[in-house]
Amino acid sequence: MTLKLIQVGLGMHGFGVALHFVKASEDFRYAGVAEINPDRLKNCAAELGVPEENCFTDYKEAFAALEADAVFVTAASPYHYEICKAALEQGLHVLVEKPFVLDIGEACELVGLAKQKGLILMVSQNYRYQNHVLSLKNAIGEVGQPLFVQAQFFYDHFGKDYQQVMDNFMLLEMAVHHVDMIRYLFESNIKSVSGKTWNIEGSMYKGHPNVQASMELDNGMPVFYLGSLVSKGLSSPWEGEWRIQCQEGSIHLGDLGQGYGVYIVDAQQNKRFISYENGPLPDSKQGIHSVLAEFAARIQDGGEPALSGRDNLHTLAALIAFSDSAKTGSVSYPATYIK
Repeated sequence: MTLKLIQVGLGMHGFGVALHFVKASEDFRYAGVAEINPDRLKNCAAELGVPEENCFTDYKEAFAALEADAVFVTAASPYHYEICKAALEQGLHVLVEKPFVLDIGEACELVGLAKQKGLILMVSQNYRYQNHVLSLKNAIGEVGQPLFVQAQFFYDHFGKDYQQVMDNFMLLEMAVHHVDMIRYLFESNIKSVSGKTWNIEGSMYKGHPNVQASMELDNGMPVFYLGSLVSKGLSSPWEGEWRIQCQEGSIHLGDLGQGYGVYIVDAQQNKRFISYENGPLPDSKQGIHSVLAEFAARIQDGGEPALSGRDNLHTLAALIAFSDSAKTGSVSYPATYIK
């Protein structure tokens, strides 16, 4: 069964998602698209093959006029809450790009609304379907029980207009991937966080593009994270660089001599590189390809997605807790933010 989808937001990222993932999906076809910029709407729709009568500059008009099953929100993050709410109120299933929304209270409201309406609400945390991340997760246990984790990410990012003025820029726009990875890799929520965020002189950003955080998982394991989006020089791959210290060795996501990927190092310093030649996923199933496939499957069977809005509350709460800890200098507890 092919489902009918409305995509909202055809900026650089949104159009890339449309062209490379939605159009390639076997599960969805376009009911229509919505984009606030009329010239961009016209040009993108033409390339996507969406008829002019199915194109709207007002997403609410699109939801009311088009016959559709679901909405994919790829607009800028400050608009996620209003778009998701309007779609759910119209009776449409929703897939939304990360970050889910920018306020934990709004996130809880949307989760409650989706439950009340019996609709799927899912967040596109697509790193869970990247081969590097899947291989890192599969390697856990190879050299004993994990003891602690260190992760880092560095990049010099020229922010979009909305990113330049938003609060918690690094946390909500980039660290969201890595925090969600932590929860996924160890199948544990984050119990407590402490840390700091800061800016640098001459930065284009109002909010803080640097994050240093310490956290403890519900299973008791400590995790240490350092990230920056204003770091000139050597950049990190998008998934970051990781060391999982274990009882009998260490597991790494990085480049230890054979290219970026997963390495297992035992107590005798013997190093093994995990090859991706046979998976875990073919390119046609990585990232947003699998996100869309899961979204379609859950619409059809009514089950709760692994990437549900309800699950993502724990990722968002951890990010907000980081921000509050940086402001107050005290430890914050993410679970207390979820109502």
